[in-house]
Amino acid sequence: MTASTPSPPPPSGTAPPPGSETIEVGGWQVVITDGHALLPEGMTHLPYEAFQLHTSLVSVAFPRSLVSIGRSAFSRCPSLSSINFPAGLTSIDDYAFRRCSALASITLPLPDGLSIGDRAFQDCPINDASKAAVRAINFWAVRPSIDTQGHATVPEGLASVGESAFSSCPSLSSVDLPASLTSIDAGAFDGCTALAHVTLPASLTSIGLQAFSRCSALASVTFPAALTSIGEHAFRSCSALTSVIFSADLTFIGSLAFEGCSSLTTVTFPAGLPGGLSIGDCAFFGCPLNDASKAAVRAINFWAVRPSIDAQGHATVPEGITTIAVGAFSDCSALVSITLPASLTSIDFESFDGCSFLTSVTFPAGLVSIGDFAFYRCSSLASVTFPASLVSIDNFAFAECSLARVTVPTTAKIGDEAFDSTTTEPEGEGAEEERRVAEEQSPQPEALPREEEPPPADFICPITTEVMSDPVMAADGHSYERKQIERWLATKSTSPMTGEALQHTHTFPNHALRGRIREWQE
Repeated sequence: MTASTPSPPPPSGTAPPPGSETIEVGGWQVVITDGHALLPEGMTHLPYEAFQLHTSLVSVAFPRSLVSIGRSAFSRCPSLSSINFPAGLTSIDDYAFRRCSALASITLPLPDGLSIGDRAFQDCPINDASKAAVRAINFWAVRPSIDTQGHATVPEGLASVGESAFSSCPSLSSVDLPASLTSIDAGAFDGCTALAHVTLPASLTSIGLQAFSRCSALASVTFPAALTSIGEHAFRSCSALTSVIFSADLTFIGSLAFEGCSSLTTVTFPAGLPGGLSIGDCAFFGCPLNDASKAAVRAINFWAVRPSIDAQGHATVPEGITTIAVGAFSDCSALVSITLPASLTSIDFESFDGCSFLTSVTFPAGLVSIGDFAFYRCSSLASVTFPASLVSIDNFAFAECSLARVTVPTTAKIGDEAFDSTTTEPEGEGAEEERRVAEEQSPQPEALPREEEPPPADFICPITTEVMSDPVMAADGHSYERKQIERWLATKSTSPMTGEALQHTHTFPNHALRGRIREWQE
């Protein structure tokens, strides 16, 4: 949903009453007295996250002039108990009142012509009449009902299961999907740990990002012939899944789509393999695939399955490979040494991140670039030799390694904190001057997106409420800034989002999300 342009501020008025607080919202001064907010007449738009996490907010009086309520404007306001919308309101954006855990009623009827975004009232205990009125406008604005047997029904006529529609519903054990369904959106069933089986309708064409991630009881799934796309992380950590059969029309399996499916041994493709099928990097990492399945997957993308590491901790990347994929060996504690091919030209970001026992790596003569965080946290790596062909060593590439001194070609540009406090030495004739010139010509920091274009909600760390730079996924299925969640988990074993106990305290790099954040920032 598109938000309207914020209104200009009105002339300054009288002083607020004693004991109240005044906050600025979209250029307007809003007075809150004893938890009751009074929005000034003339305001037309409540911006993104205007009152998010305002825990003491009890009620809000909207002006007649208000036209739109922005994304997450009142998200997680636990004391807000009722809402009366003005007659002129035309739009309520996604997540606007999500997790307002005391919001029991909405004054009816709702304004004529009102549009309501997905999950606008998700996890709000609104009464049945309010639910019915909201669902009449957008079924996915409220979380669907689950009966006492753990069953839910998506009504006929709907073309999609909305984003995060059933996410983290531990009581959901079965669901009926309509024949009209064509897509299952991002995170739709993420974390539904009791969901053991789902029948996908024949009309289904796409399964979105993290759609069934962490459905740990899901033992089988049958993909319809019409299916063309399986998104990133779609079935990640579905630990009961043992085999899958792909359809002939499938054209895309996203990165990490089946990562961590610890019982998945067999994947079957149509005879001859689909000619137009692409499989993302790391799609089957952490899956104990049999040799035939590994060979079939690698014939499409070598990096869809993690390379083998022998008993001595050694891995070999075969000749002909030009790039080490994003996260290819990340957090691989078994890796001690690796042989890289002469054909290699680039090592992508986070390729060896967290390989804490990696002691030796020899870079080939044709290597051109080493990406962000490529060898980050390789704490046993004490020496490296760079080839003369190297053009760039990106941000944090060797941060938190044990390198005491490195020699860098004068043509190579070095990113921010690429070596922590390591002393770097340029090499070659005129090295000092060339290094100075290279540093002066190094890229400037990326421009931040315009303020009127708020970041997608999943780019924000729930702990810092800022855009993440190094997102990792915790056992609760949510992504956090790495250092923040590690600090949290050092003293707690609960989810920062839900407060519930975590099954484990391991975290996993969210390469797909990090890539999306990078693209958005650029």
